[in-house]
Amino acid sequence: MSQRYFVKELNGVIKDQDAHHIKRVMRMRDHDEIIVCANKQCILAAIMIGEKDVLYKEIKKLSDVKHYHVTLLQGLPKKNKMDFVSKYATVYGVSALIFSGMDRSIIKLENKAHKLNRLETIAKEASELAHRFDIPEISMFEKLKDVNFSDFDEIIVCDEDEEQTDIKSIKPLDYQKKYLIIIGPEGGISHKEREFFKSLDAKFITLGHYILPTEAAALSALSFFMHENDK
Repeated sequence: MSQRYFVKELNGVIKDQDAHHIKRVMRMRDHDEIIVCANKQCILAAIMIGEKDVLYKEIKKLSDVKHYHVTLLQGLPKKNKMDFVSKYATVYGVSALIFSGMDRSIIKLENKAHKLNRLETIAKEASELAHRFDIPEISMFEKLKDVNFSDFDEIIVCDEDEEQTDIKSIKPLDYQKKYLIIIGPEGGISHKEREFFKSLDAKFITLGHYILPTEAAALSALSFFMHENDK
């Protein structure tokens, strides 16, 4: 399957790191085929190796399938776990990713611009790996109150204190809805935060009998949407 690259616009030119990857890492040659994506559109293209950049010419447009719009709100975890969440939430099809400080977050949000740039690079590479048509938008907030919860039609809180209701309770799913999945940081969700989410009419669910680490918990919920989308 052809290598995939995300660019800012489909203008026939690939520059910088992606051009280096094509020429030096993949060692491609003229007329090799790649997939180029921008603004949720992807094309199959043939390349021409330039002295500095890589040129490409469209062969055909590619079609994507419908996806549920799912945003993950991840309580700010330790820094190495942010990398894991960004990579695998992207692979599991998340539409957008929010990192937010919560009551039990161990670290504070520092060097925001640097961290955001790193996580966006990880998400881009994961999107290419997963053969997505887009890269999830990533944002960071110091506190939950900075998040605009009114953007979402249904809010789902994955809570270790919930024992009965599981994620299947949100069926039937709707492609027109915007879903928000909330995962607490190390230490989980505080009582104060539970009360806040209840005020938003959020649905509380269990992810099963075992307590999952914060960086892996979202994958269980996202896999449900992925499975339902493939039916």
